[in-house]
Amino acid sequence: MKGLKKLLSLGLVLALAVGVVGCSSKSNATKLDQIKENGKLIVGLNPDYPPFEFPKVENGKDEVAGFDVELANKISKEIGVEVEIKKMGFDGLIGALNANKIDIILSGMSPTDERKKSVDFSELYYVTKNAVIVREGDEGKVKTEDDLKKLNVGVQKGTIQEEYVRDTLKMESMKSLTNVPDLVLDLKNGKIDAIVVNETVGMINTKQYDGIKLATSGLGDNVEEGMAAAIKKDDNNKEYLELINKVIKDLKDSGEIDKMLENATNLAAKGGN
Repeated sequence: MKGLKKLLSLGLVLALAVGVVGCSSKSNATKLDQIKENGKLIVGLNPDYPPFEFPKVENGKDEVAGFDVELANKISKEIGVEVEIKKMGFDGLIGALNANKIDIILSGMSPTDERKKSVDFSELYYVTKNAVIVREGDEGKVKTEDDLKKLNVGVQKGTIQEEYVRDTLKMESMKSLTNVPDLVLDLKNGKIDAIVVNETVGMINTKQYDGIKLATSGLGDNVEEGMAAAIKKDDNNKEYLELINKVIKDLKDSGEIDKMLENATNLAAKGGN
């Protein structure tokens, strides 16, 4: 009987040891390991930012297309998994990433110092400038920052343009909305006088919507906007970040990244069809 108790006790100890080892190995799994185990890369983005991400109807289904979606496909292919897109407001992306609801942000996000406190960024995959959209006929009204300060300006919530207008220009007359199309509607209806966006997004929107144009503007020194992928700040994410940077570098070196942007721009100009 004592021998049986010893065997049972030994079995329990071994079972607990195996459980501890299993939990330990799982907790030490890198983010890249977790993505591979899940079989998918969960991408967070705001789908109203052409040509980087925008709605598209494919075989009767509502899909999301654009440059960032293509970049997500390249990264997922390198990992060997599928892509799952999660659509949300731009200002909610970092919170979703840090809550482990998504694996990566690919949504035209700029690596500002403030954001770097919360997430880790890849190398830049695109650099552009800020621009101003106005109603047709008002193109000459915004030539300097001082001109812009006299207007009621709209920006997309959570973007570097919002920070620029609020923190650099110190403008009190500013309207922040979640999506650029809503800002365009307000501009056309006279509720705002101008929209500050990145130049590529501005060009696409002026092609998509009648009655609006890009202003001839000079926005001082703070005009460039770089875009990068964002992942959760974690010591276990080093290999994951290196893989993302490798994909970006390979696409730049081969020139394929320029073709991706051109294709996305052409598709966005056609309204995603």
